[in-house]
Amino acid sequence: MRDQGRLVEWFDDKGYGFIQPNDMYKERVFIHIKDFARTGPRPIVGCALEYLVILDERGRYRAQQASYLKASQVIEHKAKPATPKQAKSWSAMKIGIAIYAVFMLIAGFSKLLPPYTLLFVSLMNVLSYWLYAQDKEAAQLGNRRIPEQTLHIVDSLGGWCGGWLAQQKLRHKTQKQPFRKIYFCTIVFHILLICWLISPLNVFY
Repeated sequence: MRDQGRLVEWFDDKGYGFIQPNDMYKERVFIHIKDFARTGPRPIVGCALEYLVILDERGRYRAQQASYLKASQVIEHKAKPATPKQAKSWSAMKIGIAIYAVFMLIAGFSKLLPPYTLLFVSLMNVLSYWLYAQDKEAAQLGNRRIPEQTLHIVDSLGGWCGGWLAQQKLRHKTQKQPFRKIYFCTIVFHILLICWLISPLNVFY
């Protein structure tokens, strides 16, 4: 798929940078100097580009066959409001998180949950947000990524609220469908885990 965007960051000594697509809802795209379709002037921050988008072995969006665009060739994307389906999904998640938070507070203070469960879940949410932020930064800089399995484990242990917040605020992992499906499975797993903790089946408490 070909797309258009502007070079927003360029490390000339290293020969790579990042493109922000004209559609601001899309994630930034990595580009290397060798990914230009033909040799030309050194890239300058702010220049308009057209490129082919691929997903490389590191799981990041990468530009290939990039070429410079004239001002008349640039197709500007106007910011579009969230579709009713997106707005409904976001509202449903906010309601779900609010209900979950209230339930956890009540269950924690009424001692339905084992001691320190609230503290543990809170730490998992902080850790989850931090891991998503680190993975986002690693994707942008081309460094070693946080394994998706690690993100899923932390989310399943209670960090899913922080994970959701990180996805929305950082615009990270929002377009990767396999990851999103597993993410929602971690929420179900965590809810089942909480139900087990407060049930008579929990022989450890």
